[in-house]
Amino acid sequence: MARSIPEKPADSSDIAGTTSRGFMAAFDSLRIHDFRFMWFGQVSSATALHADILARSWLTWQLTGSTVSVVLVNLVRTIPMLTLGIFAGVIADRFDKKKILFMIQAWTIAVYIGIATVVLLDIVQLWHVYAYSLLIGFGFAVNQPVRMSFIPRLVGKDKLLNALSLSSIAINSTRLGGPAVIGFLIAFTGIGSAFVISALMYTIALWTTTRIRTSGAPAADRNSGGSVFADLLEGYRFMGENRLVLVLVILALGPLSFGHSWTMLLPQFVDQVLDADAGLLGIITSVGAVGGLTGGLFIASRGNIPHKGAVMIGAGLLYGTALMLFGLVTLLIAVIPLVIMIGVSQTVFRAANTSTLLENAPDRLRGRIVSVTLLDTAMGPMAGLLAGVIADRSGVSAGLFTIGVICFGIVALVAITYPKIRRI
Repeated sequence: MARSIPEKPADSSDIAGTTSRGFMAAFDSLRIHDFRFMWFGQVSSATALHADILARSWLTWQLTGSTVSVVLVNLVRTIPMLTLGIFAGVIADRFDKKKILFMIQAWTIAVYIGIATVVLLDIVQLWHVYAYSLLIGFGFAVNQPVRMSFIPRLVGKDKLLNALSLSSIAINSTRLGGPAVIGFLIAFTGIGSAFVISALMYTIALWTTTRIRTSGAPAADRNSGGSVFADLLEGYRFMGENRLVLVLVILALGPLSFGHSWTMLLPQFVDQVLDADAGLLGIITSVGAVGGLTGGLFIASRGNIPHKGAVMIGAGLLYGTALMLFGLVTLLIAVIPLVIMIGVSQTVFRAANTSTLLENAPDRLRGRIVSVTLLDTAMGPMAGLLAGVIADRSGVSAGLFTIGVICFGIVALVAITYPKIRRI
């Protein structure tokens, strides 16, 4: 039987000396061997993800010239998150997390190789893109609950917020220059090269997973012998009985569903409003990483900050405001600071929201709780579909402004109806 999960990591001896303050404190969790390898793997997989998102959206736009089609391709990617995703948390809680991560990463590499082949052979059709989005979605649906629920075991509760912030830093640091490079690479060598890079980056991520020493076996205190459906219901029952967890999931609908769907409108915005190509699309995506990286470093260096609820509300309202303003501008010089503001607010919100959820969930349920939060992310393309219809009919600026209003409204409504959240 697997042993119980300690509040501090098993290899805490790797942590040398007293934790420094300030800038270096932001990287405290990287002193832990296993989290360090997971983090480097996340850097590689995030690089692949950004190349994938940019290439998939631009490829669809080039094939169809329709924002609705771009959104639909992204929506297909979330189908596994809405179906298999609800069981992925059970998988994370029942089986060895390290082994599951390895298998999912191998699956993802195979899918990237498949789409790269049809694009490089110049035989790609729209149905190939839909099929690819569906298959890659299966990997993402399982990967996220497994990886996120694994982190508390690697670093312990006292470093959880720091570790989650570093995860955001991994994503945003690769966005800083990665999408710009990918955008120019697509412009000069074609879209297929982006998918080749994604396959190579995931191969590195797979190798780093083999270097993790901590067992990802289920916790000793999880209820064994029950059915998958019984385990699934246990997770939903816990969320229903824990009002704070439920409120946190609802709150995330604003920034992580409606708010995040703004990226699906970027190809049309760059093409029609800024009159540019994939190169500028990559630059704008990279600029957003400046804000995300800034927000991640700030949160990571603060340790375990108090009043995370107030931080979430403030970040969510800022996110919605920035999106509304984004829908009103037409000049690149105005777009840049707004994209940075979006990056800061999204990173701060996600780190505070996820750490609070994991802190309030027992270890045996963390995979299932994370899988529920993924439903917020999975609903992003649905929100994007609404914005895409508005963009195709009334202009992309109207679509951006609409999702900003909805994002702001959800956060404001939660803050008003559940005022206790500002004090957690």
